[in-house]
Amino acid sequence: MIEKIVNPKELRHWDGKIELYWIYTSGKAGDEFFKKLKDEEKFIAAKCKKCGKVYFPPRIYCEKDFGETEFVEISGEGCVRAFTVARLDAYEKPLEKPEIYAVIDMDGTDGCLIHLLGEVEPENVEVGMKVKPVLKPKEQREGKITDILYFKPV
Repeated sequence: MIEKIVNPKELRHWDGKIELYWIYTSGKAGDEFFKKLKDEEKFIAAKCKKCGKVYFPPRIYCEKDFGETEFVEISGEGCVRAFTVARLDAYEKPLEKPEIYAVIDMDGTDGCLIHLLGEVEPENVEVGMKVKPVLKPKEQREGKITDILYFKPV
C-alpha cells in the first residue's frame, strides 16, 4: 500500500548543510576563446574540417558529424536577432537607466551570443541591427565574458 502524506508536519527532515564543491571550466575551446579575447582583442570560432559548419562559441568537435574543428578568427560583429529591455533589477527595483539585452547572431558563424547593447536607446533598437563589440581596456581584462562591455550599433 502506498501512503500519502497530506500533513506537511508528518514529513521527516534534517536541518543542516551539505557541503558541495565544484569547478566549472570552459574547456579547451572556451579557454582559447577567452585568451584570444583578453590578449589580442580577437574573436574566434571553430570550423569543422569535414562539413564546414562554423561554431560560436567554439567547440573542439563538430556536433553534426563529430569531425575535428579548427579555430578561425571572426570579426566579433553580428546582427540583433531578438532583444528585451530591462527596467527593473534582480530585486525588482527600478534601474536608473534601462538595460538592453540581445541575442546576437555572430557574423560568419552558425552561433549567437546573449549580451548587453550600449550606446543606443531602447526605442532605436531593431531586429537585424548590425552591432560590434566594445571591450574593456586591455589592462582591465580578465579572460571572462565581462571583458566585452557591450555591443554597439555599427
